[in-house]
Amino acid sequence: MSTLSRPVTGRRARANDVAELAGVSRSAVSRAFSQTAYIAPDTKAKVLKAAAELDYSPDTLASSLAKGRSNIVVVVINQVDAIRGPSLHSALIRSLQDSARLPVVLSLSPTDDGATSLKRHLTFPVEGLIVMSDSVSVEVARHAVPYVRPIMLNFERTSADVDSIVANDAAGIAEMVNHLWETGHRSVGFMAGRSSSISSTMRRNALALEIARKGMNLAVEASGEFSYDQAYEAAPALVAGEKLPDVIFCANDVMAFAVMDYLRLNTRHRVPEDVSIVGFDDVYMASWPIYNLSTVRQDIDSMAAAVIAILEHRHDPQTRKFDPPTMVAELVLRGTIGRRTQ
Repeated sequence: MSTLSRPVTGRRARANDVAELAGVSRSAVSRAFSQTAYIAPDTKAKVLKAAAELDYSPDTLASSLAKGRSNIVVVVINQVDAIRGPSLHSALIRSLQDSARLPVVLSLSPTDDGATSLKRHLTFPVEGLIVMSDSVSVEVARHAVPYVRPIMLNFERTSADVDSIVANDAAGIAEMVNHLWETGHRSVGFMAGRSSSISSTMRRNALALEIARKGMNLAVEASGEFSYDQAYEAAPALVAGEKLPDVIFCANDVMAFAVMDYLRLNTRHRVPEDVSIVGFDDVYMASWPIYNLSTVRQDIDSMAAAVIAILEHRHDPQTRKFDPPTMVAELVLRGTIGRRTQ
């Protein structure tokens, strides 16, 4: 056996190093770490002993890329989604790692050209492409990685060539409107997100439908672009009228925080005594005592599990097409919904 010393500090041990230390061929090292290739037990023992001494582990990524396939799953996210994002991103990335996949995150601004960004960065084979960004349409995702079906999160199911996991925001919003009606609310203000966001549009449409069914009034609207700063600037438009709306529903929690802070710092309006506030997402800050925000929550763990189920299904060609479940949102009641007397 060779007396090769450990590799120079700063250089990762290679298969050739293991082969030299074990006194075997390079191909024997590959067979020793293969689940299917035959190798004599004593030869395998030599290889594994040498690998342990050198802290060597096989470069499965390089091997898979050489074969034109990989376990890489690219997750495309919104760059500005800095508060709500971590909960969903963490659940998804953790699930991908637990399933022995390698998540690669691509962060895009809503103003980025999604097609250009994907073309520039996706220069390697991937197992999956998960899109959570407004900057990437179904068509762009399909063109960027034509050999896999994109998985679109929070997008409508508009194409047979993609898989979508749609959160049923409408169910949670219907539950919210019903509770508001029962507690005496009749007029509603709405703080929208980005105009490019399908999620914001779906939430606004669901709100309008449900309050129309109750005979409630959508009294005033403003746009906060899903941003704290922009929602804070837009908040005066929601409370500038002669009559304060009974409740302000914000398309995400971050904007609800901004509206609450604006009211506390610049007006005499009290939450929830004078106006109720409801958000969407149930981010970690929503339960903080300073906000104690009532909100609508999506089941992000189930959403992440559904993504893994789609990827696993693709390895089983004998089964029928996987039909992703719809994630149902639910109302989380805290302290920002009061009672109104008519």
